Amino acid sequence: MATKSSKYEMPPLKASPSSTIEHVYAELKNALMAGEFSPGQPMRLKELAVAFGTSHMPIRESLNRLSGIDILERAPRQSARVPMITAEGLRDLLEVRLLNERQAIVWGAKKSAGKSLNYIREINDKMDLLNLEKNADVKKYLKLNQLFHFAVYNLSQNKVLMNTIEAHWLQAGPVLSLRRKEPKFVPGHHNHREIIDQLEKGNGLAAADALERNIMEAHEQIFAILDKSDLKDRAGNRVPA
Repeated sequence: MATKSSKYEMPPLKASPSSTIEHVYAELKNALMAGEFSPGQPMRLKELAVAFGTSHMPIRESLNRLSGIDILERAPRQSARVPMITAEGLRDLLEVRLLNERQAIVWGAKKSAGKSLNYIREINDKMDLLNLEKNADVKKYLKLNQLFHFAVYNLSQNKVLMNTIEAHWLQAGPVLSLRRKEPKFVPGHHNHREIIDQLEKGNGLAAADALERNIMEAHEQIFAILDKSDLKDRAGNRVPA
């Protein structure tokens, strides 16, 4: 659902008249991590209440939570806003993400050695079958990509690390919307099979290296988009590449 006066699109959200705060909060987090919201997009109470089919209360509380952990910005006359992005900030975030996500892979390999990870392969197989010339399938692709990565990281069985990774994905997720809006979406999951293979063998460092290649290749595309985009930083200046 998109408003006539807005360039932003409201993503599909699981609506329920009895939506609880936890339901709304989880749905908003998943949508942010999957690139359903764009940098600079306003998060208005009324629009989100309609999308969720619920009252303002669980929306307001969820937005307050996300603002409280610096995932969203508070904005005048709007409930909140997805922060704009700068290339410098994205590079800083990327460095920290790689440290934590590589560690999750290494720990996960120790616990998954010799085991079959067919449920993770099935996620990747679904990504292979999508027609990325369709916008709807690109959205599905990004959601499946998020599902794949978190299934892999969860193998670490470390809740503290998973909370840290989630916080970073909440900041990085809206950047994925920039890839979705490109005339031709370029898939970036060809390293996924190697990640799974190395995890099953217990080769943590090899799996982590494949993961890093996967993340870096996707970010090369994103930095190229930032370089030619008209995104602004919070001071209203052109974002440097």
